[in-house]
Amino acid sequence: MIKCELMRIFKSTKGRLIILLMFLLPLIDFIQHIYNDIILFGSFDPENHPAFTSFLSGSTMGHFTQILLSFILPLYFLLLYADSYTTDRNSGYLKCLIMRVGKKEYYKTKFKIAAIVPSVIMFFSLLLNFLLCIIFFHSGSSFGGMEEYYHDMNKWFIFGYNHPYIYYFIYIITYCFVCGLCSVLGLCFSIIFRNHYIAYPVSFFVWIIQAIFPTVSEIPYNLLLSTDLIIIFQA
Repeated sequence: MIKCELMRIFKSTKGRLIILLMFLLPLIDFIQHIYNDIILFGSFDPENHPAFTSFLSGSTMGHFTQILLSFILPLYFLLLYADSYTTDRNSGYLKCLIMRVGKKEYYKTKFKIAAIVPSVIMFFSLLLNFLLCIIFFHSGSSFGGMEEYYHDMNKWFIFGYNHPYIYYFIYIITYCFVCGLCSVLGLCFSIIFRNHYIAYPVSFFVWIIQAIFPTVSEIPYNLLLSTDLIIIFQA
């Protein structure tokens, strides 16, 4: 069943478009840095550090790529796979699958795919963005002026400044982990409501409320939408 569900994602036009978009947004962010830091200023010796120019740092003007991805993340994952339960149920395919593999195996597979596939896709997307930044901005050392506050920062910031590559990679892993949780959240709402028109807005509302009112759920918000190098969406 796992193989069939994976093929269901990668062979569908909808799945391919979502995967393409998940790779495209970090790539657009990288191109923005190339334009602003190299082409616009005519300097092939950029000053910004690769970790600062990478996608999760949100250092591009306007942060529109981060907003387009992170703010509506559950909708991408619902379109990718998380709403497949509702599709199975409405088409009658659910009964066939449960008769063939059993209810326990069906739900176990659903949650595995929902958690792992989006996380893996996002990991390779962010890793590609990071590697491109390392290649093109390898000579940079600036963190947008935040290094001037080095002695006033906490130990986590100091660690990040001294080990920026390790620091950023930790954020990639964290982001991907939360992406898996976000996808599972969408699947849960799909199972509960059994209706696309309810599952999508409820998933979006539960997700966006954390960004609008971070004190409601401070830990996931800080894990996903902020770094100590630069606070996304607040510049």
